[in-house]
Amino acid sequence: MHCPLCQAAEPQLFYLQPKPPNEGREYWQCGHCDLIFVPAEFHLDAAAEKAIYDHHQNNPEDAGYRAFLSQTFNPLVELLPPAAEGLDFGCGPGPTLSLMLEEAGFSCANYDIYYANDPDKLARTYDFVTCTEVVEHVAQPQQVIDQLVRLLRPEGILAVMTRSSETATDFANWGYRKDSTHITFYGNRTFAWIAQNWQLKVLFQDERTVIFQRA
Repeated sequence: MHCPLCQAAEPQLFYLQPKPPNEGREYWQCGHCDLIFVPAEFHLDAAAEKAIYDHHQNNPEDAGYRAFLSQTFNPLVELLPPAAEGLDFGCGPGPTLSLMLEEAGFSCANYDIYYANDPDKLARTYDFVTCTEVVEHVAQPQQVIDQLVRLLRPEGILAVMTRSSETATDFANWGYRKDSTHITFYGNRTFAWIAQNWQLKVLFQDERTVIFQRA
C-alpha cells in the first residue's frame, strides 16, 4: 500500500471502525506527509456517492450556508486582485460560493464532476481556484491537487476548505470522519508537504481553510 498523496510506502493502520455504519472501515496514516486515508476497497461507487450528494442542501438563499462558506470567502477576497477570474472546483448541486464572489465583483465559473461537468472549464487557467469541502472526498489527491495547480495562472491563488485532522482530538467520535464519502483527511504537515511539493506559498491557514499561491 502507498499513500495516495505523496506515494510513500508502508503507511500505518491508524483506526479501525468497530461499529455500524461502516463497520470494519480502515483508516491508514502516511508517516511521510501525515495524510489519513481510507483504502479503495471501502470507497463508495459513483452512483452511491452521488445519491448522498443529491441530498445536500446547498441553497444560495440560505444565510447559514453562506456564513459557512464565508470561512473561505472572507480571507480569500482580501487576497484577490480586482476583477480576478476564478473557478469553483466541485461546486456541488447548489453553486453558492461563485455567486458570492460575483456579488463581490469577481467572475467565477463552476465545475463539478456530477453537477457541472463541462471539460472546457478545465482547459483554461484562472487567477484563482476555490475547492471547498471537496478534497476530503477524492480518492487520488495527488492527481486532483496537481490538476488544481495547473489551472492557476502565475501567482494564482488556490483556496482549499476542509476540516483539518488536527482538530480531531477524538478521532473515533469525530463527526467529519463518519461521513462515508469522506476518505482523505489532511493535517498541518500534510498541507506543508503539499506546499513544498508543488512549490506553493501559504498565504493563509486556519483550522478550516488553507490559501496557497502559485509561483
